[in-house]
Amino acid sequence: MFKFFKEWYDSHLTDPNQVALALIILSISLVTYILLLTVTPILVAIILAYMLEGIVHRFTANQSFNRNTIVLLVYFSFIAVSIAILFLLLPLMIEQLTLFVQSLPSILEKGKSLLTNFTSSDKGIISSDQLTNIFSALNSEVTMMSGSIVSYSLASAGSIFATIIYILIVPILIFFLLFDKKEINGWFKKFFPEKLDLSKKAYAELDLKIGNYIRCKFIEIIIVWVASTLLFTLLGLNYSLLLGFLCGISVIIPYVGAIAVTIPIIFVGYFQWGTSSEFWYIIFAHIIVQVIDGNVVVPILFSDAVNLHPLAILISILFFGTIWGIWGVFFAIPLAVLVNTLLTIWPRTEYKS
Repeated sequence: MFKFFKEWYDSHLTDPNQVALALIILSISLVTYILLLTVTPILVAIILAYMLEGIVHRFTANQSFNRNTIVLLVYFSFIAVSIAILFLLLPLMIEQLTLFVQSLPSILEKGKSLLTNFTSSDKGIISSDQLTNIFSALNSEVTMMSGSIVSYSLASAGSIFATIIYILIVPILIFFLLFDKKEINGWFKKFFPEKLDLSKKAYAELDLKIGNYIRCKFIEIIIVWVASTLLFTLLGLNYSLLLGFLCGISVIIPYVGAIAVTIPIIFVGYFQWGTSSEFWYIIFAHIIVQVIDGNVVVPILFSDAVNLHPLAILISILFFGTIWGIWGVFFAIPLAVLVNTLLTIWPRTEYKS
């Protein structure tokens, strides 16, 4: 065991370039861990700026358009879309979420009736009494959840000021990250030792890989969100906007996300139509979207980007979610891409045993 660690150390941490890069990574990690709430707006702005930089780069790659002009057009288009989402779509989704939570007891009761039909004391895996106890516990949880939502809405009045600050600061940060990207990159690179160019190469590689992944994942979310919402709306499913949005963000966690979002779709569809043809149309449409996403959209989008293994994504979400809670879940994917890229580009020193 000792020999293994010695060989790993000799291979990865004996060169001054490697040590410098390791110290930089460790310092940034410690600052982020300790000051997460402070740097959260910065991290959110960086992720969104990476997303918008792809659009800017597409128009300025051949230098046929002035970068500053394109940045302004892209930025103000992003602000307009954000305002539309904030004042048009968000209130509708909140309304549908409220109605969905209020209807959960009825949905659970219908689900209980469905399971009771397949349960009998002589051949059932679970008895009727056990089923009743399970759904009683679920009803209690739903009641508590509804109360928590109301309580949070009332208690969150004190955090409105902080939310407003976030809403104001993040767009400003995004603007400067886009408009002054060259100057910011130059300033940031001053922290790297001039003679140790490995850190600068690592920074350039991370900038490329993380940017590509974030942009591709965002496009995938939009495609699945829009496709699911349109299909659910056309087929007349209740809470179509809310469920379509959940389908979109479910792609962040491959496989697990798709399974998790299918559960409310089944319950809502069954509660609305029973086992009629409309119910099966919804299930079929949802499956088609998932199949197209996994077999067409993902291969096309991520052909030139780092596509993480689902197991790596799950471990990252569990790890960073445990450390930082909901913000850890939000930043888990970019951080996982960062770690994966570092492991890929980290130089190995040849040594003789």
